[in-house]
Amino acid sequence: MFHPRNAVDTPPLTFAAAYGCMTRVGITPPKVTVTADDKRLKAGKPAPDPFLLAAQELGCDTARSHERSQIEDCGTHFVVDTIEQVRVVGGRDGGLKFFVPVKKQ
Repeated sequence: MFHPRNAVDTPPLTFAAAYGCMTRVGITPPKVTVTADDKRLKAGKPAPDPFLLAAQELGCDTARSHERSQIEDCGTHFVVDTIEQVRVVGGRDGGLKFFVPVKKQ
């Protein structure tokens, strides 16, 4: 059984297929289930729309995962205030390079 704050986000499957898969193996489907035939979706994976919709339905803040104080002393490499502080540049090899501001101590 799912915790009340859990959701299933499976856009490759239709609602009927997702529920069928879960019930066949003894899983009670959660109240929040986002599937390929959900009319509220503007785009499916790999767009973030399915995840954002599921998070919204659960009442979760999609802008952050934790309070800053919860993660600062946990061995994180970088903590930024907003995603706008992260700069991404395409590399010559096709990879990506991420740049974040470093605060002077």
